[in-house]
Amino acid sequence: MAAISKLTVIFILAISFALSLLAFYIMSGLSEAQRKKQASEIVSQLINFVLFLWLAKVLLKLPLFLQDPLAVLAYPANSDAFYLAALFTGLLIFCQSTKRKIEGEAFAHSLLQVMLAALFVYEFIQLIWRDHPFSFSYLLVYGPLLLLFHLLQERVSRKIQMASALFAAAAGFFIISFFVPYVSVFGYVLDGWFLALMLAAFFALLIRGDELQSRSS
Repeated sequence: MAAISKLTVIFILAISFALSLLAFYIMSGLSEAQRKKQASEIVSQLINFVLFLWLAKVLLKLPLFLQDPLAVLAYPANSDAFYLAALFTGLLIFCQSTKRKIEGEAFAHSLLQVMLAALFVYEFIQLIWRDHPFSFSYLLVYGPLLLLFHLLQERVSRKIQMASALFAAAAGFFIISFFVPYVSVFGYVLDGWFLALMLAAFFALLIRGDELQSRSS
């Protein structure tokens, strides 16, 4: 049963990101070449995150892994592994942005759009298929966030659009924390400090993109 549940969650995650990437490709105002570039980069970073998640799981349970690898690999990663994988991925993205392999602002904008859509689809499937008790509360956050993001599309600058969505997300998570016993993202229970750090990382990526753009001009 545990293996089936794990495969079900993986399937839901795959469907969520596949649909969100498809929506991004259809609804994005970028040129076709830019859409392909950003979608490819997002997929690449998602793969990196999954690899880092496995690495983090091993590092956090290294003594047990050396004794019995299956005891570590057979079970899902916990929140600590999620934090470590996010740190590794964030550092990689920062380094790639510094070397101008990634356009900081453009990538952050595309990633935020895909993540919001994926979170909405994930919770919607959890509600309809698995009758998750807290999914409806999360949908009340992700739904308005998606609506706000697309209403601001091409009406304001990308920076203002992302800043508005991020502040709204912070407010939404703060409010929802009073109605659910824990705040989770894609099934991982996350502490408030980590969510705040993720918001700061998005803004740092925006600022870094502006610095690189001003230097090149």
